[in-house]
Amino acid sequence: MDRRDFIRRSSLATATSCCSTLFSAWALASAPPKRILVLGGTFFLGPAFVEAAVAEGHTVTLFNRGITNPDLFPHLEKLRGFRSGDTGDQDFSPLAQRHFDVAVDVWPSDPTTVASAAEFLKDRVRHYLYVSSVAAYDSKEFTRAGIEENAPLAPWNGTGRKYNRGKAESERRLHRILRDKLTIVRPGPIKGNRDTTPDLLTWLVRAQNGGSHIGPGDGNDPVELVDVKDVARFLVFAIDRTLYGTFNLTGRAGTFREFLDACKAATRSEAQFVWIPQDFLHQHGLETDFTLRLFAGNFPLWRPVGAMPGLWQVSSEKAFRAGWQTRPFQETALDCLTCFRSRGQTLDWEDYLSPDKEKQVLDAWEHRSS
Repeated sequence: MDRRDFIRRSSLATATSCCSTLFSAWALASAPPKRILVLGGTFFLGPAFVEAAVAEGHTVTLFNRGITNPDLFPHLEKLRGFRSGDTGDQDFSPLAQRHFDVAVDVWPSDPTTVASAAEFLKDRVRHYLYVSSVAAYDSKEFTRAGIEENAPLAPWNGTGRKYNRGKAESERRLHRILRDKLTIVRPGPIKGNRDTTPDLLTWLVRAQNGGSHIGPGDGNDPVELVDVKDVARFLVFAIDRTLYGTFNLTGRAGTFREFLDACKAATRSEAQFVWIPQDFLHQHGLETDFTLRLFAGNFPLWRPVGAMPGLWQVSSEKAFRAGWQTRPFQETALDCLTCFRSRGQTLDWEDYLSPDKEKQVLDAWEHRSS
């Protein structure tokens, strides 16, 4: 073997090794392109999935009413119709003569709406994916950390939130209709690009503003977030690998102190968070967002462990073992800030906790009687 041939072969081997290292976990190059039908696909998780699927070479068709963000994805096929909780008031006619490798349902929690689409498509697709939620679990399960996919779901005829019961019942009906061609994912709170709930944004802006802010509790309460792009990438991963079954997608739990430190790091902030116990906050009129029934109140995403220690400690180990990878928090944070500010949403957003009230409570804590 002459020197030139040796260099050529060595370079090829090196390139092959690098590609294997980069792509082996996600099988980007090995999966053949598939025809994917997306039900909806134009609001939050839907666009993230479409972008991930298109990036990997799949052919994507959107089926929706053409009302929400109709200008998205101008080069993709769009079929107009509508779904309904009333099976007599829906239109799947554009799909009547079509067949796809995969269908992805990213939105509804109404069991009738979910089931009617599955009934219509069950003989027209080979693989069906549904985005559920960790909210589908029976609330009794949240008394412990580490909930896995085989935990009981909320009963349809129970007293829980309609959304929670609806997701759980949707799963049960899909299993009856689709049997072994079904993949279900259960994300926790999804954050990142196109997110319109300003909970993560609240903490990022407080960090960016610098100065002193309240850190609720002692910093040890758990929190779990998942990036919308990570959920989308797992769905594509499941399609590429023909991966069936149910998977929690919650990322990895951390402490609230770690979360706020990450917010500071992402915004290059020198803000100081002063940890104040829940009882003291309550005495000074600052309740948890759960008590206020708000998503972005005084302390978004903070849920003191209390009687539900498992709420922000759901296990995603099954997905990680399958090969799921997640983005660094900094990327999620920057996507969140970019999205809100580029769309002008921060102009209409105001922190629920006013600076004056926050300073009042910080001063009271500093001058409390020991």
